[in-house]
Amino acid sequence: MSASDLLLAAPSPSRWFAAQLPVFTGRYDAAGSTGSWAGPEAVLASLPAVHARLVGEYDATPAAAAKWLVSWVAGELAGAVAFTLATASAGLLVEADAVRWRVEADGRPGRVDPGPVAVAVAAGHPWAGMDGVRVVEDPTAPALAALVDVAGPLVEACRRLGRVGRSAAWTEVADGVGSAVLHVPGLPVDQRAVDAVRAALDAPGAPWRQRPTVRVAETAIGPLYLGRKAGCCLSYQTPPGPEPDPATLDAETRAYRERFPRRAGEPLYCGTCSLRDAAGCEERQVYWWERRRSP
Repeated sequence: MSASDLLLAAPSPSRWFAAQLPVFTGRYDAAGSTGSWAGPEAVLASLPAVHARLVGEYDATPAAAAKWLVSWVAGELAGAVAFTLATASAGLLVEADAVRWRVEADGRPGRVDPGPVAVAVAAGHPWAGMDGVRVVEDPTAPALAALVDVAGPLVEACRRLGRVGRSAAWTEVADGVGSAVLHVPGLPVDQRAVDAVRAALDAPGAPWRQRPTVRVAETAIGPLYLGRKAGCCLSYQTPPGPEPDPATLDAETRAYRERFPRRAGEPLYCGTCSLRDAAGCEERQVYWWERRRSP
């Protein structure tokens, strides 16, 4: 294997952290995004207040708010681990002393930064022999073990806030793994990435029972990564509020509503939700890409 064989190439782990990992961690950044950075202890301490705000100000059910927190904190970290396995054939050996989350102005944990930690690779990987690189038989196993060590206390704290079952909470983390290659502009589409994500989901000792689906599909606009989550974040339980005046809708929202008209009383499921059928999820994801590739 050479560096050019990596889906997102980098000559060293340090260059990977600087140039390639932000392709995933920064995928939702908006212009002018600001916030302060916090490690696991600070995030743990802030969770009750953030949960209370989600319930009190956004009308989330306690269970939904807890699941959102699991996804934002542990799910994002899991996504970074899976993204690195998928695109660099390397396992992030995350550590509690290194990982941080950017806390937005409203207190919500946002973008994750795993930090410059050690990585695990198989023999023959172009990074083998470099500082901070451990050569192992399979990098998936140690990467998953490190993830569970760091994410475990966070998952437990989040789920208890909304009395969410342990299995349901870890399903949110599995969905972070499965979604690692979805909705990432500029990411080459390659079956190897899907194989790596599936290997992480199916790894022995994984703490989740349910697994999302992810695949490469040929579409009218070319090959795409498409998937469906194994769980549900319960966002549909949040009261939708009054129907807006169509004249006030922005062009993006108006176009979506025209493509996917909502029937009276239909729950507002997400575009990758397990409560939608697979075809409905994939149709919405293809539409998302169509809009972003249109001139």
